[in-house]
Amino acid sequence: MVKPTYVILAAGRGRRLWPVGEALPKCMIRVLGKPLLEWNLDRILPNASKVVVVVGYKKEMVIDHFSNGKYSDKIVFAEQEEQKGTANALLQAKPFVDGDFVTFNADSFADPSLFKLLDEEASKGKPFGVGQYVEDARQWGVFDVQSMLIKRVVEKPKEASPGYFALGNNFFPKEFFDLLEKVELSPRGEYELTDAYNAFASKNDVRFVEYSGYRSEMTYFWNHLDINIHALENLMEDRREGTVEPGAVVDGKLFLGKGSIIKAGTRVEGPAYIGENCLIGPNAFIRTGSVIEDNCHVGTCEIKNSVIMNRANVPHFSYVGDSVLCEDVNLGAGTMIANLRFDNGPVAVRFKEGVVASGRRKLGAAIGSGTKVGVNCSINCGILIGHNCKIYPGVSVKHNLDNETVFRGDE
Repeated sequence: MVKPTYVILAAGRGRRLWPVGEALPKCMIRVLGKPLLEWNLDRILPNASKVVVVVGYKKEMVIDHFSNGKYSDKIVFAEQEEQKGTANALLQAKPFVDGDFVTFNADSFADPSLFKLLDEEASKGKPFGVGQYVEDARQWGVFDVQSMLIKRVVEKPKEASPGYFALGNNFFPKEFFDLLEKVELSPRGEYELTDAYNAFASKNDVRFVEYSGYRSEMTYFWNHLDINIHALENLMEDRREGTVEPGAVVDGKLFLGKGSIIKAGTRVEGPAYIGENCLIGPNAFIRTGSVIEDNCHVGTCEIKNSVIMNRANVPHFSYVGDSVLCEDVNLGAGTMIANLRFDNGPVAVRFKEGVVASGRRKLGAAIGSGTKVGVNCSINCGILIGHNCKIYPGVSVKHNLDNETVFRGDE
């Protein structure tokens, strides 16, 4: 059987990932220093005749990264010029698809077992959709399954009940694009893939395939933390290409990139990832779940279960727990990021659209690229700070800050 085309939807902006998902499109947010889309492509390419990547937000960043090397001969790019929904995004791939195709959402991260499953099921040549069992399916599209066939997709059911949520991994004939062209604008102003899916399932047998392995969507910044932890524990190899000075202690699995130095007095409790050309210590404490990307400086500080992106600095006497620091962030000496409420309750995060319960007992902050924090600042748990902000010394940040805010603590 001829291998199918894979269509990867990678046009999303990731508003719920703000501020992490503003400087980068969702598909380019990194897991252990490698873009999410790159993880997926490395696993998809052996099983595909061709890969169509539908790009949109910051498309140049995606195209530049993947237009050469091992990706160039199998990948073509289609553009969704406006964010008009998943049906519209998928429709942009039509000119590049010759036959049967598999759909894949670029903002998801899964174990290799999912890609093996897709390959095996696609080889049967019959339409299918992949679902995963959840106890409460209200936040997802859910399959109505009868006799192992998908009859329809129900978007975000109102009642709390268990079900199989649709992963976005489907196998369709090219004729499916004809249904996409007939989809009408929904009440929320988008062209919904669900409408075409239900029209197709009403006249064709769509097999239900269950997946029970690890998979997560990159929806909120705490999903970014969780995905990196899974990769640290299950996918990262223990490799030391940099220098560990005498007097530094490494306990557990560690990836240490070229040119990086872990100075004396530092303790690293793995699994942990440290990229290239980083300076760690002296006397730093790098705890389990920490990901420090390239060209970072972490001094006499404690880092726990956090992602420190390229060129970010935490040089002096700070604590960063369960947080994401984007590129070029600098924390002044004595900056403390809280990650636990006084009452030990779950941390909620306020977005412009409303408050979202993270479900996490410990959660710190997400700080956008280029933000500078003065000395002796404190940042409450669950806080979002935008890009290129300036935070004056000695203040307490108790609410979100928009991009380019100058915060003196008197608002």
